[in-house]
Amino acid sequence: MAHSRQLHEWADRFAILGDPSRLCLLLLIHRDGPIPVGDLSEASGLKPTTVSHALRVMRMQGVVGDARVGRSKLYRLIDDVTATLLDTLPAVDRPSTLLENGP
Repeated sequence: MAHSRQLHEWADRFAILGDPSRLCLLLLIHRDGPIPVGDLSEASGLKPTTVSHALRVMRMQGVVGDARVGRSKLYRLIDDVTATLLDTLPAVDRPSTLLENGP
């Protein structure tokens, strides 16, 4: 059933926002993108491998896209619904503080 498939796709997309690490990365990409993995790693305090894995998941879900510039890949937000949701969040000067404070 097409509706069921779409429902599951949207549930997976919204699950991306439920993970604090991915949410932090999305906020950084939304605010500072296009941005390379190294800058995302430094700004978030996450290991580059963790950032790369999260970006791969978000790219597969159609939330972020990448473009090669020289030897670097720059990541940008490509999903309008996610951008709109991120716009509704209160401004956070340093998204990495979301990870430091915990629940």
